[in-house]
Amino acid sequence: MEFAVNVPICAGSSEYSTLAFCDEISWADQRDYAVDIEALGFDGLAIPDHIMAGAGPTTEGLSTLAGLAGATEDVYLYPKTFNDQLRHGPLLAKALAQLDHISEGRLKVGMGAGWKQDEAEAFGYEWPSAPERLRRMEETVEVCKELWTGDDVDYDGDYYELDGADGRPHPIQDPYPPIMIGGGGEQFTLRITAKHADTWNYWGDLEMLEGKLDVLREHCETYGTDYDAIEKSWFARCIIRETEAEVEELLDAVPRFRPENLDDDEFHLVGTPEQVAADIERYREAGFEEFVVEFVDFPDTTGPELFADEVMGQF
Repeated sequence: MEFAVNVPICAGSSEYSTLAFCDEISWADQRDYAVDIEALGFDGLAIPDHIMAGAGPTTEGLSTLAGLAGATEDVYLYPKTFNDQLRHGPLLAKALAQLDHISEGRLKVGMGAGWKQDEAEAFGYEWPSAPERLRRMEETVEVCKELWTGDDVDYDGDYYELDGADGRPHPIQDPYPPIMIGGGGEQFTLRITAKHADTWNYWGDLEMLEGKLDVLREHCETYGTDYDAIEKSWFARCIIRETEAEVEELLDAVPRFRPENLDDDEFHLVGTPEQVAADIERYREAGFEEFVVEFVDFPDTTGPELFADEVMGQF
């Protein structure tokens, strides 16, 4: 099992930011936090991909990852999840190959079709329907694989046309960095996952996720893909303290995570180390192998320290 930690890219009031004690994100906080997370023994650092997601500044994901590559040594670096709609796929392939070199082969690529329409339109991007965004994302994945392995690439798609494109320098990882597809759409996203991905990541209640896994298994059968070879990854926000009284005190600051305030298919890691470990075990038994957590007490490291000391060692 692997444990990665989200390094937030935005704060302040929004539907995305849920940080209890951080009103504004700075690069210095991100860098120092990432260094602390690595020292605690976590396996990876995940960076969300937004350009305007909180009331305060929002840091750009690709450049943040490049900075963290220079500030860390061993953790894998995980864009989770690049919004395909915001970037030109072939140029993204070049940037990611270079990032794999900068990080000395520590890149894990997360791809998605995006969900936050208002930020895209604020920056002048068009926002087509979800099926169209997903079809373009699939072409981006195909183009990335071609450029990561070829030096004279032709590609004739609906969204990209390449004519003798040189993908060198290719990534360090052979044949290329692992690819995660993020999202729960059963008709498109899980089909693309079965066809192209090394990892699937989603969030939410286990009962809902088990239904998604059944659909993924069916798509794998269609494509002749080994279902068991696809890593299953779960994202959750985390509130963890030594005692239930301390958990309640933290929930007073973020009541959004109380059970009565959660959507029916939503679930997060909230409780003492024993309670959090028990929840992780339920997901592990269902087949999840990677856990990506965002601690709501960022930039404080009390949560990550307790999680590393008393939870990770059980797995």
